[in-house]
Amino acid sequence: MNLLLFNLATDKTHVTLAFGLRWVEELARHFSHIDVVTMYEGPHELPSNVTVWSVGREKGFSEPRRIIEFYRILFAILRRKSIDVAFTHMIHSFAVLFWPIGKLMGIKNLLWYAHGAVPMGLRFAHAAVDRVVSSTPEGFRISSRKVAYIGQGVDVGTFVHESIGRHDHEEFRILSVGRISPVKGLDALLDALEQWKGSSSRQWRLDLVGGPTSPLEENYFAQLKQRAQRLSNGGKICFHGRLEPVQIRQFLTNADVFVNLSRTGSLDKAIVEAMMSGCLVLSCNEAFCAIAKHEGFPECCVTPTATDVAAKLGWVAALDETRRAMLGKRVAEVAVRDHSLDGFITRLATILHSMTNQKIAVA
Repeated sequence: MNLLLFNLATDKTHVTLAFGLRWVEELARHFSHIDVVTMYEGPHELPSNVTVWSVGREKGFSEPRRIIEFYRILFAILRRKSIDVAFTHMIHSFAVLFWPIGKLMGIKNLLWYAHGAVPMGLRFAHAAVDRVVSSTPEGFRISSRKVAYIGQGVDVGTFVHESIGRHDHEEFRILSVGRISPVKGLDALLDALEQWKGSSSRQWRLDLVGGPTSPLEENYFAQLKQRAQRLSNGGKICFHGRLEPVQIRQFLTNADVFVNLSRTGSLDKAIVEAMMSGCLVLSCNEAFCAIAKHEGFPECCVTPTATDVAAKLGWVAALDETRRAMLGKRVAEVAVRDHSLDGFITRLATILHSMTNQKIAVA
């Protein structure tokens, strides 16, 4: 069976979407051939049964030109082979563009969307596609009978639970991973450290992994660095920029706590990665808090206020090793069970194949 996959970016260097290449690699095991139509193409290494077509954003093509390229590529693919089913990953405009062709040719389309925002384009896409998948209910906020929740799809082999050597250091190590952006709440974390450093005699270290991706975020990053210099008394703040997953795993292994004050609404992938490593997580993320309350570790939820975050940092710092290990093991078990890449791809491929079967049955 042949899959048509619409993708926002197919680029192993992309700050937020590089992980999607692993999804394509794993899906390639379940289909004879995959044609990927992408908005932006960068460096990538994919299996031989995957062909990537770009509408040309990396070439500077205008939006009208990209729409023309979309249909030119689509018709070129359909002339060469039969497409059994389509999958749209986080680019709802392509789902809308594909709708009349898919309807005409009887090709069903599955949309993946995982974000707290509900733009009008998403509503149009929801009407155009046949089914929807998301990581959690917080990632798709349109009331719908079309939607199923299948987890986050994180590679367990990269972020495996490791507990040996996690706490063999004297300083209290705090970690945050993600884009340097106001929506990630890093200013609130610095506010909390400002409060906490006065009430704790323990040395601390904050490692910030990630970087800005826009002029607005560059300005925010500069402000954070200025504040970090004033916060050095009693601790240390280190900026590491964007790192590869294997490097992030080492930071997670050495951290006492992972803090995420993201206000994006949907489950942040970095949170799942931290959970899989066995690192304790403190977060105000809505999707994480729903999981934490349901799975028995509600104390890991915080409000994005300096007072609450500072109090929770103190709570983690005071935990004995037995309790810390038990909590770390529990959060890792939940992450692996519900959000591992293997389970995710199995669920996703099953839905895609069932949609193909439905199409054949109707015909």
